Amino acid sequence: MSSANDRRWAGALAGLDANLLVALDALITESNVTRAAKRVGVTQSAMSQTLGRLRRQFDDPILVKVGRHMELTPFASRIRARLHAAITELEAVVRDRPVFDPDTATERFVIATVDYLAMLLAPALRRLVATEAPGVRLAIHALDDGSISGRLAEGIVQLYVGVRGETERALETQPLHREELSVVVRPEHPLATAELTVEAYAEATHVHVSPRREAGSIVDRGLAAVGHTRAVAVEVPYFALLPGLIRGSDLIATVPSRIARYLADEFGLVVREPPLELSGFDVCMAWHPSFAAEPSLIWLRDAVARVAGADGREHSRS
Repeated sequence: MSSANDRRWAGALAGLDANLLVALDALITESNVTRAAKRVGVTQSAMSQTLGRLRRQFDDPILVKVGRHMELTPFASRIRARLHAAITELEAVVRDRPVFDPDTATERFVIATVDYLAMLLAPALRRLVATEAPGVRLAIHALDDGSISGRLAEGIVQLYVGVRGETERALETQPLHREELSVVVRPEHPLATAELTVEAYAEATHVHVSPRREAGSIVDRGLAAVGHTRAVAVEVPYFALLPGLIRGSDLIATVPSRIARYLADEFGLVVREPPLELSGFDVCMAWHPSFAAEPSLIWLRDAVARVAGADGREHSRS
């Protein structure tokens, strides 16, 4: 077909109501206005008006009266099979809403997050998945310097779990919990039992966890606000490295309170409250709006929210 014909038919389709084609299929199938009206679920008068519109649209009578009956025109006869097949396919497209059945699902979900959230969420999430959707596979990916929004938009990653302020504005988000900060030291460290003053805290030797390798941190800004700085002896990208570093040295670390409790329970570290005011942060999950209505991802987000103990189900643009 030539480009001129392409443009002509594209224009014709753009101005055509799909309901007219449904009515046309009924009229051609029944060869009777009354039966076609009943088939579509409208009155005979409405179907008669629709037939008039179709005649003008196609510049063809469609149905002509022969004696006491209506018969198809040659044009209507020619398009009968193709039109019915097209309507059947269109109905299938409209009904083709994806359904997610956890009992039979075999999807692989990729969640991007920092390692401390993975350490806290992954075991409980895996238990939930094993119970509710045993065929589903989970992949926990570490964050890197790439655009999380781009990977979510492409479907490479299905869900991001992390700091709310770090999500990009194009994403939809749902809060999971508020995170505060705590200090962890080994049991034999002098600060494990001594009074933890701002001065003692600032003078201690710190290990700093920076998953995204930021230049500053909440701790540095908090100390600067009260006229202090700290000495960072070691900077690492993963919270999982902390037990090995802290248990055999006098290093201290300031970490999210949930991971501090985990390190205390699993590795015997001592948790202290910071001696100065340090701002906390919100942990959220984020996804691309293109996948907001995908049933499988609605289930995944609900599963993560349940595991994380989310207080609500409301979501918004970040």
